[in-house]
Amino acid sequence: MGVTIREMLAADRDAIQGLLTACGAFTAQEVRVALEIVDLGVSTADDRDYWLFVSEAEVDGRVRGYVCVGQTPLTRSTWHLYWICVHPESQGQGLGRRLQDYAERFVRSRGGERLVLETSGKASYTRARAFYQDAGYAEVGRIPDFYQPGDDGVVFCKSLVE
Repeated sequence: MGVTIREMLAADRDAIQGLLTACGAFTAQEVRVALEIVDLGVSTADDRDYWLFVSEAEVDGRVRGYVCVGQTPLTRSTWHLYWICVHPESQGQGLGRRLQDYAERFVRSRGGERLVLETSGKASYTRARAFYQDAGYAEVGRIPDFYQPGDDGVVFCKSLVE
């Protein structure tokens, strides 16, 4: 499957909402927050807090995934990977990895030296944590009961310095 990765447009919002919901990994509140960030990130200003990119299937032009990164406030060269999501119909085809690689190249081009991300410690997030570890992210911290009782916050970091 041919894929194009491009900057997200305001017109992509409905597609992003659809894939966040179809993914089944996020609560309604998490989808709401993700969409708030989408709304903030589709600005045209270069000094925005969030940068969003989508993967689009070249065959039908449908948005199949997205990634959101932003420079971590009060740091010189640390960025956060806030969201990455691929529609279930397109999972397992390398789209997530391509989005992640694209985001890492973008962060490097902006002087970023590391990417930090936070995710859930629940068993249902085992696949997500393995995805990050396979991509070279190291677990650097765990906060017990961070999201709610029994749901730890797991912090990963990857150095982008070559």
